[in-house]
This record gives sequence, structure tokens and C-alpha cells, in this order.
Amino acid sequence: MASAAESGNDLEACGCPAVPDVPSATALTAKLLERGLRRVAVTFVNHAGSVLAKGVPLERLPLVASQGLGFSPVSDAFGATGLIDPQQSLARPDGDLRLKPDLAALRPLDPGNGWAWAPGIRHERDGAIYALDQRGFCARQEAALAATGLSALAGFEIEWMVGQPEPAGGWIPAVAGGPYGADRLVEGLDYLSAVAEALDAAELPWLQLHPEYGAGQFELSLAAAQPLEAADRLVAARLVIQQVSRRFGWICSFAPVVTADLVGNGGHLHLSVVERGVPLLAGGAGPAGLTPRGEALLAGLLEQLPALMPLACALAVSYRRLAPCRWAAPFQVWGVENREAALRLVPAAGGEPGHLEIKVADLSANPYLLVGGVLAVLLDALQRPRVLPPPLSGDPSAAPAAEAPRLPRTLTEAVRAFETSPVLRDAMGEALQRTVVEARLSEVRRSEPLADDALIISTRAWPLTGI
Repeated sequence: MASAAESGNDLEACGCPAVPDVPSATALTAKLLERGLRRVAVTFVNHAGSVLAKGVPLERLPLVASQGLGFSPVSDAFGATGLIDPQQSLARPDGDLRLKPDLAALRPLDPGNGWAWAPGIRHERDGAIYALDQRGFCARQEAALAATGLSALAGFEIEWMVGQPEPAGGWIPAVAGGPYGADRLVEGLDYLSAVAEALDAAELPWLQLHPEYGAGQFELSLAAAQPLEAADRLVAARLVIQQVSRRFGWICSFAPVVTADLVGNGGHLHLSVVERGVPLLAGGAGPAGLTPRGEALLAGLLEQLPALMPLACALAVSYRRLAPCRWAAPFQVWGVENREAALRLVPAAGGEPGHLEIKVADLSANPYLLVGGVLAVLLDALQRPRVLPPPLSGDPSAAPAAEAPRLPRTLTEAVRAFETSPVLRDAMGEALQRTVVEARLSEVRRSEPLADDALIISTRAWPLTGI
């Protein structure tokens, strides 16, 4: 596949949204102004998983859609705490990119305050899509899948905790109540109602919103969508949750670990796949209704899970969450409705299609890199079928190591698997894969001097810094 830089201005050929013409952007602007929207935030997600933004008056949208907003390439050298790592190749002052909004994905963000939101794709000054743009990578993988007659639907779960940090390093949950408890629902009803109303106002379809296991923890399940749109919805939903939480005077933490004694926050990815109208994860003679092509899909994903880990779990503290018996699925196994398996198969039932849940992922991930990487592995899995081992029942920690090998225990181990994966190297291109490796090794260097408690505190309010 040609790189984005090589494909020039032919955006639709590489699966990326075309830049709209000025008249259509002008017509859209007029409709948004009629709805009371007055300004728009354009975002992208950098290698470290942080959402970066620029806001403009809505009247400038046609010009911005055509010419873009300036952003330095150095933004992908920002680390988890926002600091630039001088050892990264992108840590230089040269160059400029143009961040152009995808107007087809534009939606209200906070209509009460007049804000809309659009995800952006970064371009070179000559109009070519920037080869390291994460959303562009995801769009290309979705297009490559479609070219073979395959389509996928994806949806994210968002887990987060609300609370207040203490000066001594503690954390006070903002809402009382037990695990999944109706008491926490009642205690936090005003907050959850505000979150639900804000999601509806932002036109973000959702399936479930409820208390989770940890103290002050909640979970939101977003409705399934095409993969690129699913990643967009995750970014927008996180912004909405963050804004509502601040309105209540609380901090929402999406961090993989908030305190050492609590379960962490996941960001599970759900995925279903259809080939020329035929579901691959239901209706077959295999385990739980898998078709032969569905078995091949699972086998390929299972094999490449270690290599996908730096895309799914980008922080050093992510690997503190991935411990046995913490419902974080740290084993390279699959199972039918097994919530401690890294790949959980949810069989078709009640009119719902069969789908996979990739349980190891957390919200430190750049969703575009994660979804794009998973789609690349999925395509390779179906082009080069492997044999699927039997599903694992019960607790993987009680199984022999040969049947339930551990996934990488550290970010360093995960990076080794990622940088030696020919599947991901071929899909991402040398430059994108290399600079993601650089970003993860920067996080390794940042975390190495820190004791566990200090490491948790350093990213506990992630993506907020300076707390």
C-alpha cells in the first residue's frame, strides 16, 4: 500500500475523507449558525494518546476546511505529562502541518455554549496527507478492509473514576456506593443525568451508562459504528465526560490505575466483522457459532496481541493494571464469555450479532492507532489463516502457562513485540511505526526512576497534568 505522503491529493483513494469545496463548507456553516453554534474545536490525538485542539469561530470554517490550521510535527513528541522528549526524532522546531477538519464527522460538542467539534487529519503544505497522521492511518485500514469485501463495526467502552486528589497523594472518590450498586446510581444520579444529557446534546449514541466496580467508577458503552467513526465517538465522548465532571467540581480520571488498591480503568474495544454480507462470528459450526473465517480472524488476532499492546496500552502504568485476578485480561487466550480472556467472544443472541471484545485495551490508547492496527491484523489474519486453539474456560491464572501465556508484563516487552511485527510494520509504514516506538520508549524512560506509587500519581489524572 502506498504511504499517505506518496498518495498525494487523492484522498478518497486512500480511504481518507476528501476536503470539501468552499460552497459546501459555507452551506454547512450557515446551517450550524442557525442551530446556535458559534465556534468549533478541531482535534487530533497524538502518539501519546493526548487529544490536542484548536478552536476557531464558525465563520472561519470554510477557510479552515480548505487551508487547515497550523500544527508543528513536534506534537507527536509530547509525552504523557505533556513534556517534549528531546531524544525523539520529532523533537525539533522545524516544519508545519495543516490540520483540516473532517466536516462529515462534525457534531455539536457543547451546544449550550455554542461549541461544535470535528476530528481532523493533518496534511502537508502541498495537500498530501501527513504520513504519520493517526486518523489517516485508521481511514486507510478501513478502506483496505472494504476493498476485500469485508466490513466491520466497532464500539468502545469507557471506564472512568470521579474524585478529588489530596495533597499527600491520595484520592477521594466523589460518589459513594458499592460495585455496580444502585446506591451509587442514586448518589450520582444528578451527575449521570448530566452526562447522559450532554451525550445526547453532542449526538453521541450510547447503549449503557452505569456504576462500575471501583470506588467512584462509572462506565459508558458507546453504540457501534464504522471503525473510524467509532474512534471519533470515543474522542468526543471523553471530552463530554471531562467537561461535565469539571462542572461538578470533580476530576474524571481515565487513567489505567488511579490508586494501587483499586481496579483500573479499561477502554475495551468491541468488534464485529461481515464478509460480503455474511457475519464471520456467528452462524458457523465452530465454537459458539464461529465460521471457519471467524476462527481464522480470532487466531490471527490472538497471535498478534503482544504486538498490539503498545497501541492498546500506551502508558507504563497500564501494565500495573494488567495483573491476574483484576479483571484486566492479561493472558494471551480467548474464551466464550470469559471476562479474564484477552479476547472475549460474545455469541450472537437476542437479535444482537456475535462480536469480539478486546479486553486488554485501556484509554491511554490513541484510538485511531488501536483501531487501525486491529483492522490491519484482521485483514492479515484472513489472508493468512492460522489454526485457532481451543477456548479457555475458567480463570487463566489457574491454567498451565503453555495454555495461558502472559501478555507482555511491561511496556518495554510490549514495544519489542510491536517493533518486530511485520504485519504492523507493513500496514503502518516504517516512519509511523518507528515514531510510535520512540514515543513508547520515551514513556519507559520517564517511568523508570519512579516507584509504583509515584508512577500512579504521575498519570492518575491523565490526560490532565500538573495536578
